[in-house]
Amino acid sequence: MSGTKAADKVVSLDAALSVVKDGMTVGIGGWIFSGQPMTLVRGLIRKGVRDLHLVPAPGSVAPDMLIGAGCAAKTACVFISFEHLGLAPNFRRAAQSGAVEVLEMDGPGIAGGLRAGACDLPYMLIPDLGTDLPKVNPAGYRKARVQEGGRKLLEVPAIKPDVVLLHGQQADEEGNVQYFGPSFFDILLAQAARHVICSVDRIVPASTVRQDARLTKLPAALVDAVVVAPFGAHPGASPGLYGQDEAHLKAYVAASRSEAAFGAYLKDYVLEAGAEGAYHERIGARTLVELSAGVAAP
Repeated sequence: MSGTKAADKVVSLDAALSVVKDGMTVGIGGWIFSGQPMTLVRGLIRKGVRDLHLVPAPGSVAPDMLIGAGCAAKTACVFISFEHLGLAPNFRRAAQSGAVEVLEMDGPGIAGGLRAGACDLPYMLIPDLGTDLPKVNPAGYRKARVQEGGRKLLEVPAIKPDVVLLHGQQADEEGNVQYFGPSFFDILLAQAARHVICSVDRIVPASTVRQDARLTKLPAALVDAVVVAPFGAHPGASPGLYGQDEAHLKAYVAASRSEAAFGAYLKDYVLEAGAEGAYHERIGARTLVELSAGVAAP
């Protein structure tokens, strides 16, 4: 961690992303359509970073958008998918063409690598259940030496992202981040990373955080920068605040089926938008209100 002072934790989007440089390893939190750090992703695309090595928790639009925008050279992932809406078009196209190197992993492999990174160990042991992953990704899995008759194990090298991008629901000015739903791999990502950037939908007083401390999944000691980003997970969901925008996700998948159409999407929703306020205007206030309707925070 960088040792950022508490008073400096809440910063602008541009200031938070200034630490991200070409070629860095970038972890992405959330899970499929939940808690994707989309404001941070759109900011990275506008920043124009290249040759990133992405380590997404099982994700969808966040890693797919970075890949489609030409920001990534490599990804180590369990999967990138739009589930009921089909495959992730930009990821699939880049993987098939070889534009992005794909290091195939499974959940235990990603978790083991992050645990090793968090503990500053060279590798972590995970059970060998007969997977073929050591054949397709020999750099990510190695057969471990075990005593005769002992349980078969694999060595997973440490995963230590230079930066991780996360999204929580609220934080105080000191950088204590609260989640209203599951935190998925976010805690492991934060523990393993050298620098943690977390967007939140709102800032609340420290007294609010203390009143319900069980929601604090990322204490300030783990967080380097907090970006205030209302609807910062859109078009995904932010648990307890708003649901996923199914119509926009469908439109994104349709636009991503060709490079030309995706270029037009980026122009309309990312590059020309300039700031997240303009992005909200393009989505429409009525849509954002409808996504929030009936979603109750704890």
